[in-house]
Amino acid sequence: MKVLWISDFGITHNIGGAQRSNQLVIEEGQRQGHSITEFNYDSNNSVLNDSYDLTISSNLEVLSRNLPEIIQYIVSNSKRHARIEHDSNRYLQPHDRKLLFGSCDKAFFLTKFHYNQFTEMYGDIFKNVIIVPDPIDANFFYDTNQDREEKVLYIGYMHYLKGTNNFFQYVMDNPSVDFVMAAWGEMGFEQAARSFSNVEWLGQLSYEEMPSLYNRYKIMYYHPVFFEPFCRAVGEALLCGMEVNGNELIGSLHHYNEVGKKEFVAGCNNATQSFWKNIDDLCNSNS
Repeated sequence: MKVLWISDFGITHNIGGAQRSNQLVIEEGQRQGHSITEFNYDSNNSVLNDSYDLTISSNLEVLSRNLPEIIQYIVSNSKRHARIEHDSNRYLQPHDRKLLFGSCDKAFFLTKFHYNQFTEMYGDIFKNVIIVPDPIDANFFYDTNQDREEKVLYIGYMHYLKGTNNFFQYVMDNPSVDFVMAAWGEMGFEQAARSFSNVEWLGQLSYEEMPSLYNRYKIMYYHPVFFEPFCRAVGEALLCGMEVNGNELIGSLHHYNEVGKKEFVAGCNNATQSFWKNIDDLCNSNS
């Protein structure tokens, strides 16, 4: 099958959670024999002139701003359209959002919590909804059952919406607790982190180092300000056996508590296959 994958960024542009998840899905599709062409914010528009059996849309904030006709292209030029939603979609105008999701033959959300947030914010405008969590390799992220240090881990991009200020307040409120930060972001946040005597600063680590990090410490702290549809880092930490000090805005925590550890691990581990199974069912039903 010839597939056009439309998203602001790919893994070569950004190593964020959405890009990593998309890349894993793309790689599985290619393993299954699909020809997948990516169209990103810096791609040549001539890519859109070709004909495709399926269009898969993902994050479109930059593309919808720089190439406003991209929504109409997806709606009008797609034989079949599947959407894999990763964020809150607040960047689209209501009319464009209804057009985009109205054209979906399959609309993939990461958790029930994610989908419920959308219906609360935007109304019951979504059809053909499928819940598939972020893909995480359970053979790479798992509990090694080693002794853990009594330290609290903060991980990821530092941003106020990610709850970095909440974390700093928690550090100040708990001066007798030891913390570790494997993080990156604005220099001001890094300077603040380094100013605390009870915070060990690791900076940004490679992806290959993450399973060892999750298995080294007992607790992960994450209190975002705005809802997280899934949060790969929390999902990875849960697979590695960490306790999570989190709030009610984290999709992976909701999903974990709903289905239990066994199903959570299986769902993340089989997410790419589940995605393409749903795509195959769609294409076979319409063939």
